[in-house]
Amino acid sequence: MKYSLQLGATIALLLLLSASLANAQTNYKISVPQSFLTKDFLALATDNITNSGRHIEGGKFELILEQEHAEIYVRSIFESAGIPVLNVSSTKEIATFREKAGGNNCETAELLCSNTSQTANSGGAGTQELTGANQGCLGIEHQSSWYYLNVQTGGSLSMTINPNNGSDDYDFAIWGPFTAATANANCPPTTAPVRCSYSSCTGPTGIGNGNGCYSCGFFGLSTCYGAVTGTGTSEGAGGDSWVSALTTSANQIYILLVDNFSNSGQAYSMSFGGSSVLGCTPVVLPVELSAFTVSKTSKGNSLGWTTQSEDRSNYFTVEWTTDPASGKWSEIANVPAQGHSQDIQDYSIFHSNPSTSEINYYRLNLTDLDGSRTTYDAYMLSADNSKDSKKVERVFNLIGQEVDDYYKGIVIYYYSDGTTEKVYR
Repeated sequence: MKYSLQLGATIALLLLLSASLANAQTNYKISVPQSFLTKDFLALATDNITNSGRHIEGGKFELILEQEHAEIYVRSIFESAGIPVLNVSSTKEIATFREKAGGNNCETAELLCSNTSQTANSGGAGTQELTGANQGCLGIEHQSSWYYLNVQTGGSLSMTINPNNGSDDYDFAIWGPFTAATANANCPPTTAPVRCSYSSCTGPTGIGNGNGCYSCGFFGLSTCYGAVTGTGTSEGAGGDSWVSALTTSANQIYILLVDNFSNSGQAYSMSFGGSSVLGCTPVVLPVELSAFTVSKTSKGNSLGWTTQSEDRSNYFTVEWTTDPASGKWSEIANVPAQGHSQDIQDYSIFHSNPSTSEINYYRLNLTDLDGSRTTYDAYMLSADNSKDSKKVERVFNLIGQEVDDYYKGIVIYYYSDGTTEKVYR
């Protein structure tokens, strides 16, 4: 019996070890000259590669990848960024569970209703929403979470972001102030943030007073930690991780982005202090959009969208391009909205002359009654009409009448190859 129990325990241990190895990752330690050992160089080399963590530890860069035996690849990405590599070594470690957080995109920002401490996690980048116009001190999104801060009582507002993993480097930016009616139209933001920290310090960061890092020691070459009074509104990699508190007024809305530069998937806690109090007044969404679709036919593309509710909506604009990276979009239709509705509403348009040599891209915009404009980038559609070979010969409505391209409703296409298709346009 004793040997049977020992055998069972051994088998269980081997299974556990096997499962652990299956989830293992590799930590690559990259030795570089001291002058290159900065956050900016680490970002330059690794911002555009998939990784599970990155840090500056023990006088070396650390890069965590799922790939084993990738020392040559790791060396190449740093040297391609102009960073001399002295040595690359690696060790195996168990993968950390990465919880996907809500609010990875500004469109799905979470409303924070309390000053009390809460746990959150930046599990992914979502859509890259930082641009030259709004990024301030930040670069790209790495593992990001977006929030609305709704000020109920005005005053001085401080904030502390405290990573669970003390070696993680968290950054943040705050935009505003807005109102409950305009916050959604400014998400993602269109201007520079009012507070921003891209400090290379690890550990806590925020606005107001806290424990930050600064250069001291032998000729200022080593890093020290201690109490810091937040000053200034923005700081780069050389900052001490704290900027000045916000002075707020009641009913103001701010937008907050918290970003895990380290890509570790580790959670953080966040709390707010000062005399300002956050409340739970909802941020007004002019339109709750639930669907945006495209149906491709040889006569063109039928586009439709559905709203669950509308508040102060004026009209929709459908835009089209064959090169979304250029930022040049053409308006192909304006459709009146409902204004105010708590019922499901369906809309549609027909694009009769899409490109047949390039991929067609579509996006939807809403103009509110106060003139605010919202672009639903997360719902961007594409259609490749170059693959259509059969031609539409005749189009009929459901009662058998032949109709032209301007007819709205359900129609039946009769193709040259004898097939038919029912389309809502």
